[in-house]
Amino acid sequence: MVDFVFVYLTITIIFSILLIAMGLMGGLGGVFDIHLDLGGGGIDAGGVDVGGIGHDVATDSGQFSGSGISPLSLPILFVFGTFFGVFGTVLEVTQFLPPVGVPFAAAAFSALITGVVYQAMVYAFVKTQAKSEYALKDLVGSNGEVTIPFGPGGRGQVMVITDAAGRTLITAVSKESLGTGERVHITGVEGHSLVVEKV
Repeated sequence: MVDFVFVYLTITIIFSILLIAMGLMGGLGGVFDIHLDLGGGGIDAGGVDVGGIGHDVATDSGQFSGSGISPLSLPILFVFGTFFGVFGTVLEVTQFLPPVGVPFAAAAFSALITGVVYQAMVYAFVKTQAKSEYALKDLVGSNGEVTIPFGPGGRGQVMVITDAAGRTLITAVSKESLGTGERVHITGVEGHSLVVEKV
């Protein structure tokens, strides 16, 4: 005869390990994560930005490292699986319900707890995203470093350190020729580009 306590305990352990591993690795270690930086002619492939300014779009459907969270994302499913195993184990050990009712009760309790966890995660992501946004005009007056050289009439790229996003690569224009590694001062904004001059 099948020992249902062992089955529910196994479910708990497997989903707990998966959830902890995902939390520590930030998703599935980037194996299934593809990130694109759209706008301004740039492409950000796997964290290496090769130009442009725009918005990061993640195709990972809301992992811990993603741009949002889906109710059917792996972290949420792993939370549900963990709690399903926990409630199933407790209900089987206490024999509070007949064995036929245990999976239904465990699923109901798990769905309730998972819903609360989902709402907490959505709230956390919304607060984090709100803190990571910035406008180009807010960068006027700060300094940066040229990463892609350019001259008058051309577009290059500068790295600017922002409070919201840390090290950020942004398209730039200048009236003078600038080489890689030169320090620049941001004097204005032109479209989606920064106007810079040599320090």
